[in-house]
Amino acid sequence: MDSSTRISVCLNREKLKKLKFDAVRGRAYWERISIALAFRLIDTSDPYFSSFSVLDELDYLEGIKPISCTKTEKQFRNKPLHPFWHKHFFLPKHVPRNVGVRWNLHDGGNKDLTQLLTEVTKNYGAPELWPNYLTHRLVTQGFEERAQRGLTGDWIIFSKHEGKNFYLDLAIHEEGEADSADALLQKLKDSSHAEFPFLFA
Repeated sequence: MDSSTRISVCLNREKLKKLKFDAVRGRAYWERISIALAFRLIDTSDPYFSSFSVLDELDYLEGIKPISCTKTEKQFRNKPLHPFWHKHFFLPKHVPRNVGVRWNLHDGGNKDLTQLLTEVTKNYGAPELWPNYLTHRLVTQGFEERAQRGLTGDWIIFSKHEGKNFYLDLAIHEEGEADSADALLQKLKDSSHAEFPFLFA
């Protein structure tokens, strides 16, 4: 099916309640997730997406789960996304991004990478001996070290109102960048304004 194809779905109040309740596996915060987020959580078309990764972070934000392996939730600083918040959730597809962040690969490396490469050339002799050590050190240990500081991933977008979190939608990093922020805000309005108008006042 073409991604631009629209499908109309009619949900009465009871079906909507069941949809949200089932999407979060009966968790008490079901009323505070948007219909759009509920549909994302039950969608099985993406083999690389796991709703359990999102639910783990929602449980953390609700105080049900004591720890999170991802970065701390933050409020957007600038308009138009302020005063919304985002919390990372982690999927296996985010491993390369986290390894890259650990070694600052997107910006030419960091002093830890330089030190590691110097260590390898000094201590591991012939270059044919380097790949196994480098793979282990760069990927496995690099990922573990990044995890200790909080993994990055995609975002859960939420808002706070009267002491409670309202969960609106999922987004990727690029949607939150300055040149895409207006489009992300429109996406949030399209998916959640009808249910939670008080979050957009």
